[in-house]
Amino acid sequence: MNYYTKEALISSINKHLHLCELSLNDNSSALISDYGGRVLGLFPRNDYYNLLWINPNIAENIKSRSWDVGGDRYWIGPEKSFFYENPETWEGWRCQAGLDPANYEILAENAKTCTVSSPISIKNYVSKVLLRGEITRQFKLINEPIKTGITDYCGIEYIDDCIVFKPNIEANGWSLTCVISGGRKNPGTVIIPTNPDSKPLSYFRIIPEDRIKQNPDHVSFKIDVDDIYKLAIRPEDIDFSRNSKIGYVIKIPNSEEFGLIVKLSNDVPKKQEECFDVSRDHPNSEIGVIQSYNSESPNKPFLQFGEIELQLNSLKTIDNTSHGKATHQLCGYVGSKEEILGVIEKYLGVSEPFIFS
Repeated sequence: MNYYTKEALISSINKHLHLCELSLNDNSSALISDYGGRVLGLFPRNDYYNLLWINPNIAENIKSRSWDVGGDRYWIGPEKSFFYENPETWEGWRCQAGLDPANYEILAENAKTCTVSSPISIKNYVSKVLLRGEITRQFKLINEPIKTGITDYCGIEYIDDCIVFKPNIEANGWSLTCVISGGRKNPGTVIIPTNPDSKPLSYFRIIPEDRIKQNPDHVSFKIDVDDIYKLAIRPEDIDFSRNSKIGYVIKIPNSEEFGLIVKLSNDVPKKQEECFDVSRDHPNSEIGVIQSYNSESPNKPFLQFGEIELQLNSLKTIDNTSHGKATHQLCGYVGSKEEILGVIEKYLGVSEPFIFS
């Protein structure tokens, strides 16, 4: 299964974890999981596909306590320090279970809000220091930040609060949203609004020209889950007068309608000195804070995920501990192509986006 309806997702996982269902109205909803403390479902229309990618083996991965279940998650960067066991050579990638899935519990929930929290334990592979702390995430359904006139909408506001029990930690919060793709025949498009003459960065290896399109007011990036590439945008290229930072649009599989996800926040680094997630391609050069990842699908026809990501505020030392707090929003829409293009213009300020097909 590559795409989940709400009913299918609940049926697949309900016996394995605690789900909190948030409902904005009778038409739309979101599903929050205690496993990994994340959003697993975003449904602008309850009888439609989830706009978030979910692993087809989610039940098995939950049993084995894997991080790889999909949805929308919170990590800590830089990736080099916390995910590569041999950071000098960028080898031995692993997600530490003390960070994800950790041991989240749902502290409070009602029809519109949910709060989860977990202790964390994570090793900095560069400094060889084991760090302990806690992460608390508050989720709240919100009305449209920008009025569009479209009914099929669901939006979530997050308040992420990370505390590490050690001062002067050079790290950022990291928000990652897994998105669906239709593969080569029906790719999705990441749209990032930028200042003129932006300088997009390749983070793993040079992105081929047929996968990226640089325009005067935005950068487009193909998500076909057929090869591994990562795009990043420098803080110098971000228009901070606009709260919407990155969007993702796709023609919904087996449908004539389109889906759109937008991530919004101004709690992101605004200069290089606040960024720590260095590139594997150019670790001694500039750093990007708005990112997108295209994965590879080795077990076709099952399709892997794309990601749209934000590096969040860097951790600040307060009372001998390191604190990272950020507010951000995730908004999803379903509509006709013309309707979705209108939403893109309202949120991202891009009137003629380049869409891969």
